[in-house]
Order: sequence, then C-alpha cells, then structure tokens
Amino acid sequence: MDKGENVIESITRFSKAEGIQNAHFSAIGAVEFVSCGYYSLPEKKYYFKQYDEMLEVVSATGNVMLKDGQPFIHLHAVFTNTDNTAFGGHVEAMRVGVTLEIIVTVLDSQLSRELDENIGLHLINCGS
Repeated sequence: MDKGENVIESITRFSKAEGIQNAHFSAIGAVEFVSCGYYSLPEKKYYFKQYDEMLEVVSATGNVMLKDGQPFIHLHAVFTNTDNTAFGGHVEAMRVGVTLEIIVTVLDSQLSRELDENIGLHLINCGS
C-alpha cells in the first residue's frame, strides 16, 4: 500500500474487487496515523486511542470474513514509536505513512460473522 492509503478501506475495496470472502493477512511497514485499542467485555464497548505520528508497524495480522454479506476486516497490530516503545491492540483505523507491505492468503471457505449477544461482537460462525 502507498503513503496516505486508509488500510481497512483499501483491504475492503480489494476484497470486494477480487471476490474474496475469507482470507487472512499480515503486514509490516509504517503508518502516520492509527486508532487502536481494546474491547471491554463488561461494558461491551471498544476504547480507542489515536496516534497521529509516524510509527513502525512491527506486526499486523488480520482476517477477512463476511458480515452481512460483505467483506469485513478484523485487524490487530503492534507498533513502535521513535523511542522504540511498543504498543498495540485492535485497529479501528490506520493510514499508511511510508509503505505497508501486505501478504493476503485467500482461504477456501465461506465463513461469516454473526452477532453474539453475550459477547456483544460479530464473531466467526463456524457452523457449530
């Protein structure tokens, strides 16, 4: 991905264009903005913090699964700042700062996400 691209939007657009229903991916590179955080199960709510600075993407991993018939991206990542301090979590948004090298592996499956009322999230339905 090139500088300035919105990562989740670009992976979603790519998945739709290529007809990808299920995949997993990994990425390394650098971003200039990220919003990442964690999920509070008792509150059934995400908490995000925004970082508007150049960061190294040490490791990013995620998947593509269908949610309501459309590709849905679930992404987690670890970042480092200029002090090499690491942090990470669930990625809400991310914008490429230099480049982002992404390897996508398409899966031969048709899994989808469905809302789990107890958890409060759309989890992968494996048909069980």
